[in-house]
Amino acid sequence: MKIIVQSGELKKYLGIVNRGVSSRPQLPILSGVLLKVFEDEVSLVATDLEVSFWLKIPAKVEEEGEVVIPAKLFSELISGLPSGNVILSVAKHVVKIEVDGIVSEIVGQGAEDFPSIPRANKAQVILRSGDFRQKVDRVCVSAARDDTRPVLTGVLWEINEDKVSLVATDGYRLSVDKLKLSKTNLDKETKLILPARSLQEISKMLGETGADDFSLEFDKSNQQVIFKVGEIEVASRLIAGEFPPYQQIMPNTYSSKALFGRAEILEGVKRASLFARDNANIVKLSMEKDGVVVKAESTQVGTSVTKLPATIEGEELTVAFNARYLLDYLATCTSENVIWETEGELKPSVFRDENEETWVQVIMPVRIQD
Repeated sequence: MKIIVQSGELKKYLGIVNRGVSSRPQLPILSGVLLKVFEDEVSLVATDLEVSFWLKIPAKVEEEGEVVIPAKLFSELISGLPSGNVILSVAKHVVKIEVDGIVSEIVGQGAEDFPSIPRANKAQVILRSGDFRQKVDRVCVSAARDDTRPVLTGVLWEINEDKVSLVATDGYRLSVDKLKLSKTNLDKETKLILPARSLQEISKMLGETGADDFSLEFDKSNQQVIFKVGEIEVASRLIAGEFPPYQQIMPNTYSSKALFGRAEILEGVKRASLFARDNANIVKLSMEKDGVVVKAESTQVGTSVTKLPATIEGEELTVAFNARYLLDYLATCTSENVIWETEGELKPSVFRDENEETWVQVIMPVRIQD
């Protein structure tokens, strides 16, 4: 095998494909990147058996072949090379790298044991990148981080005609938003659970590539979804199981409501969280006649109190929250003002962006003793 490729292009594409390389691979070969040269197509492939990256790189092909190269060493070596043409050649699984008088050799592996990666066939859904990134980033904050209940590490997609509802919950908070589809040929109603990690990786990649739109296709029989962004394809497993009936915990009414500035409440909760570390990370929000009070206290550290101007409707009350849940929500919110609605101190609280009706964040309160 022998190809010639620009060092800058190789660095860029290795940075993308390496996201599919596991830091703790189940199989030794998964710590490598597959370099595959066939006819006039040069591909880089990586997988951790959950998420797979395939991408085509621009290169001059002089000889076909394939080899698996240790990803970490290869990337570190390429990142330090000067600009110019890089000659990659392989003989007996040894990869020779030449550029501007620099010659390095890396011992690779045969490609016969590298897992087969699903490839895109026909786009079923087309999405606008900007809308997707915004909505996925703020919904994914509510997905579970651990896999005790795998279904909660995913985002439910409820596809209905030209819209998809995105839903994520870890049992303590719930995010719901709607995304408009540019094009779809799926059944009118389709429900799928996609891993939050895969969606976040796609969001990052879209930001780096600057693509205006991208496509998806679902293979239910093999429990796979494939995203295609230009010459890059990302395949991910779908999560099997029943997503919790989230509609049952979505409050439809409220007895108290507050409208206040997002920047002010964010800073108030940040300050309070410094004092909440020794108290189970608990921050209290109080609706009073003329504003909202953010408070945290610790017998060891001290007390933080911030009073914010707010428009209040209904009863005065105090609700305790996990500070991290509030900060995760407020960090993804971009509106000038935030709406907070609740039916009581121990009932789920609803937070809304005043400018977007489709996005709802529900946060469960923390029960505390007086």
